[in-house]
Amino acid sequence: MKKNIDIAFDFSQVPPSWHFCFCNECPQHDECLHFLAGQHLPDDLTWGDAIFPTAYKNGPCRHFKQVRVIRAAYGFAPLFKEVKQKDSTPLRDAIKHYLGGHGTYYRYHRGERMLTPEQQQWILRLFARYGYHDDLAFEHYKDIVDFS
Repeated sequence: MKKNIDIAFDFSQVPPSWHFCFCNECPQHDECLHFLAGQHLPDDLTWGDAIFPTAYKNGPCRHFKQVRVIRAAYGFAPLFKEVKQKDSTPLRDAIKHYLGGHGTYYRYHRGERMLTPEQQQWILRLFARYGYHDDLAFEHYKDIVDFS
């Protein structure tokens, strides 16, 4: 599993406020996203938030986050390829509202942010409610580590 995680791990996807762990002694470190992120620090990052060994002193770590590799997506162009003009604006507006606004929508469209499988399903269900069922796919897919 470690090799697959290394391939999918992209440090640029780590949220700015992420807490890193360096506790090799923690029994859960092999499956923890905080530890994995700590193992991939770039050389120019010299300080930040960390999880202390006291987090697992009296039992399981209180900050444990299971590593989860997801099939993320971005890019909406193929979804709108066969959409009728009258449906285009309401669909786009609903997605913008769901994702948090106009700017955020375009971050997902350009691949600056990645759609989780749950977000993908919401969007595909939205298209289905408008009667679009065939050949629905996002423009790009990528296996990534999920920080949500």
